[in-house]
Amino acid sequence: MELKLSILDQTPIIKGSTASMALNNSLALAKMADELGYHSILYSEHHGVEAYGSSSPEILAATVLASTKIIKVGTGGIMFRNYSAFKIAEWAKMLATFSPDRFILGLGKAPGGLKDAILALNGHKLPILNNINEKLEELIAYLKDQNYKDTDLFAQPAHVSALPEITWLGSGENSAKEAAKYGISYSMADFISEGANVEIRKMYLEEFNHSGYGRQPSFQVAISVSVAESPELARYNAFGMVYQFLESRKILAPGALKPSEEVQSLINGNDEDRLLFNALLDKVVIGTPDTIHSKLEEKALQYGTHDLVLLSNMFREEDRLFTYKSSIPEKRSK
Repeated sequence: MELKLSILDQTPIIKGSTASMALNNSLALAKMADELGYHSILYSEHHGVEAYGSSSPEILAATVLASTKIIKVGTGGIMFRNYSAFKIAEWAKMLATFSPDRFILGLGKAPGGLKDAILALNGHKLPILNNINEKLEELIAYLKDQNYKDTDLFAQPAHVSALPEITWLGSGENSAKEAAKYGISYSMADFISEGANVEIRKMYLEEFNHSGYGRQPSFQVAISVSVAESPELARYNAFGMVYQFLESRKILAPGALKPSEEVQSLINGNDEDRLLFNALLDKVVIGTPDTIHSKLEEKALQYGTHDLVLLSNMFREEDRLFTYKSSIPEKRSK
């Protein structure tokens, strides 16, 4: 089974390091992924948290597009509720103009930060939460140079040669239904979802609107991965990343990536945290260079897709790079 592998880069900040270093690491990772033959690399959006260094994935994507040759680059994703559909359409079409068929516009419904950050992004007012579908319709209209609500307004640059692919991010059935309704790609976050949700792909394909934005459905699954010379070390190296997942589940602002020994001491003192931590750790795909390819194929078969997005946040950057290098077959051609 030939897999289409991509990277979700959250630009993780290591405890004791800086956001500037994390951003430089992201650029270096993108160049490496381009050479290795990854299909795409996607950048997440977070505000006001110590854990992640990228608050503007569209700027990071533009920088990476200019610094790479083949790999597709995208947002994974823009937190849609915080921004104008019109403005997103404008800069997305600019990126599609400069990099035809290489830019992916990934959008999500999550807030991207805690309450204070969301208020600051929305003029110190709570965003309207029930208009996501209307905003998506508006965005698609501007991308396709269509008249929206009987106005003559259009998003410049107009008449681009290649529209950006739109990917809707989520972790459950409702998001998959929305993606299908509008004929856009769906990316399911397995690493934070509860349960396997293996039936979601079937529902997405059955309900996909072939007259929507895109003509063909595209279903991908985002998974957390850790690779080391032994399964035990790979599992241990994932502790910092999984602890951030735990903090997010508890509606806390994730802290910078902690070393595994510190995480171990934190969870050992709290039975409730340890149970949740172990459940989240069990969702990480653990492997060695000899076993990771078969492990990824098992995950792909589980969901019925060859399209996987890999997330790997490690306290040591060399462990993160080792994971991504080991996860893709050598001398892979696009």
